[in-house]
Amino acid sequence: MKKRFGLICTTVVCAVLGLHLGTGNATAADARTVRHDYNGDGRSDIAAWYDYGDGHDAVRTFLAGTDGGFPAPGVGWETGAGNFWADHMKRLTGDFDGDGIGDIAAFYGYDDGRVTAFTWLGRGDGTFAGHFSSWTAAPGNWTFANMTAEAGDFNGDGRDDIAVWYDYDNGDDKLFTLLARADGGFSSHFSSFERTEADGWDVKRMKFATGDFDGDGRDDLAALYGYASGTVKTMAFTAKPDGGFNEPVRGWESDGWNFSRATVHAGDFDGDGRDDLAAWYDYADGHDAVIGFELDADGKFGNRREILNLTTAAGYDRDRMKIVTGDYNGDGHDDLATLYGYSDGRVKTITFTAKADGSLNGSLHSWESTGDNWTFDRVHPIERYSSHPGLPLCPTVFGHGGYPTGANAWERDQVRQPNHPAGLAQQKSWGADGVEADLQLTKDGTKGVMWHNTTTRGLTGTSRNITDIWWASGSDQLKGRTIDRGPYTGETVYTFREWLDSAKAQNMIPLVELKGEAKQSLLNSDSSIREAAWNEVIAPISERIASQEIMISTGDATLKPELEKRLKAAGLGATFTGHPVWVDDIGWEEPAPSASGNYGGWQQDLNRYGSTTRSVRMATTWTKDFTSWLNGKCA
Repeated sequence: MKKRFGLICTTVVCAVLGLHLGTGNATAADARTVRHDYNGDGRSDIAAWYDYGDGHDAVRTFLAGTDGGFPAPGVGWETGAGNFWADHMKRLTGDFDGDGIGDIAAFYGYDDGRVTAFTWLGRGDGTFAGHFSSWTAAPGNWTFANMTAEAGDFNGDGRDDIAVWYDYDNGDDKLFTLLARADGGFSSHFSSFERTEADGWDVKRMKFATGDFDGDGRDDLAALYGYASGTVKTMAFTAKPDGGFNEPVRGWESDGWNFSRATVHAGDFDGDGRDDLAAWYDYADGHDAVIGFELDADGKFGNRREILNLTTAAGYDRDRMKIVTGDYNGDGHDDLATLYGYSDGRVKTITFTAKADGSLNGSLHSWESTGDNWTFDRVHPIERYSSHPGLPLCPTVFGHGGYPTGANAWERDQVRQPNHPAGLAQQKSWGADGVEADLQLTKDGTKGVMWHNTTTRGLTGTSRNITDIWWASGSDQLKGRTIDRGPYTGETVYTFREWLDSAKAQNMIPLVELKGEAKQSLLNSDSSIREAAWNEVIAPISERIASQEIMISTGDATLKPELEKRLKAAGLGATFTGHPVWVDDIGWEEPAPSASGNYGGWQQDLNRYGSTTRSVRMATTWTKDFTSWLNGKCA
């Protein structure tokens, strides 16, 4: 279906009005498609691929209301565990069969090297038919990771097509088109634009959007290019009648923008029948703005104007937004909508509807998740265009000392935990920015000490439980004992305070695990023992928190609620947050297993959690191997 001035028309009515469907003759000003309208009501909707923790996947559809907000999402399509891996997909939305209802397409990269294009046709009620395949590249022909996919009606026939920017391993680049068939599948690809390695193009420096920027009835490709010199420049690749693309025309440029702070979008925000290019810019001072550009008569993006300004007080973090453009209130002007992931785990839909002049209204909040039933990192809204993710910023690495698994692990343990200055220094030399270390309490909570094991096995002297001996009294006291095996032989046991001070001196972020054995004193029935023990945990943190970041956790289910309660009571609730994600797939053993068993998991976690705008915290027991593996995989 096509829309004119906000009205929906069938094929017959459009013919009476002189509008053309699927002929390539109508201009965008004559007839305007409502993009990704999944229920045929004349308003754009949002489809999001949700990757559930149990391995199954679903398309969740947010059907827009008359005000541009969204009710709770429905289930548009669902499949069992193991059928699709979200990380192996490049998803797009468009009307691929030309029936006026939005569809979904995706390239899927198989482990054997195959790449296949799938289509899910919209049924018109917010759900999707089962997927079918059309185009396929055999192993060795196309590399999934080298593809950046965009959707749009590039030949003006009323069906959305797919364009693929292909980044060859030798540095060459080509722009391919796959024209949509009447059934919503895709024909063989052909190329229209190419550059050699010597020309110096780098798709990781490009951010794409598609739209009919010149109003000729064919969608075009826009790009924002971030040069190594620091210059940022707009480019327009207008579409040819056959669905290929013309040579790019360079337009507005700036030396004052940071490429990593800009994302690009496209929509007809002012309702003039031609799409505008919009850049959401996340300023370093915390405020945000959306900058609009129009294509001029020379085919250049210009007429720069600010269409939205959000002050720092608005509190939006661009890294927590997943934006999709569409006409969500059906007024003939495209809007911006986002799924927003709050730090407390909530996910919410927010819409910025367009005004008559093409500027955007303030935020309209609508649906919000409840409890922990949605995870922001697992939801992937589907847009018409995409950009190469580029290299994520290198993670902030937290090192950990491994302890063997299996029976009699203590016999093989080499006491590798960084519970002393030497361990901190070693982890730092391997590239760690922080460490995970272990806090125990001696008998009756009299001293907080840095030690991993339940007993003193691994230390000189008689083997005793840590909770059965005193720190500095008795024949079996802990103070003065030294490690008797492994790489840190000769190192002694340090108090919690001493260790925190060493971490600060070495500029290492401490993540402290409060060991479950400490329950002997922390949950003691004698209140004097209990309070003294908690003081050994809380006071060292309170004394240093103003000048040192400190995090703490516990794996003990009975200690955790009491620890959290006491931290909050002491004004230290933040120490329970900001913890790294653990990225290792295999368990530690002695001698140490090859780190290669982690490579697949490391890559998946880097793809999933890595960010181009912030350094994500990741923890590993293979610190030296992990930081070496990251070389060339992050920026």
